[in-house]
Amino acid sequence: MGSCCSCPGNESVPDNHQSKFKVINVDDDGNELGAGIMELTDTELVLHTRKRDAVKWPYLCLRRYGYDSNLFSFESGRRCQTGQGIFAFKCARAEELFNMLQEIMQNNSISVVEEPVIERNPHQTDLEVPRTPRTPTSKCCL
Repeated sequence: MGSCCSCPGNESVPDNHQSKFKVINVDDDGNELGAGIMELTDTELVLHTRKRDAVKWPYLCLRRYGYDSNLFSFESGRRCQTGQGIFAFKCARAEELFNMLQEIMQNNSISVVEEPVIERNPHQTDLEVPRTPRTPTSKCCL
């Protein structure tokens, strides 16, 4: 999963801010990797951290997203700044973050459509390459 570092002034974001959410990036085992602020803009998810420039995931590049209890996660496509990967964040307001993202996606008629993952055999021609979408099996880190 992707990782982030501590976020500046994360205490200054109120717990009920409409479009900014305090998050903690976690790995596959639930280990905390770092804190930040996840912001939902009109066009993208933006993760603000202290030690890095903001990381941006345009909504058009999201393959899927969801939440479970206090965990918000999404899968990004290969066209994102981070490349393809699955990212998970602990967030006390995970359901609210999910609902806001869902509303933005619906209001802008953005569909979450998986990009085809094509594995090419060196002996195949372009006509022989399978064209059915498949779920990627690899994960990408920041």
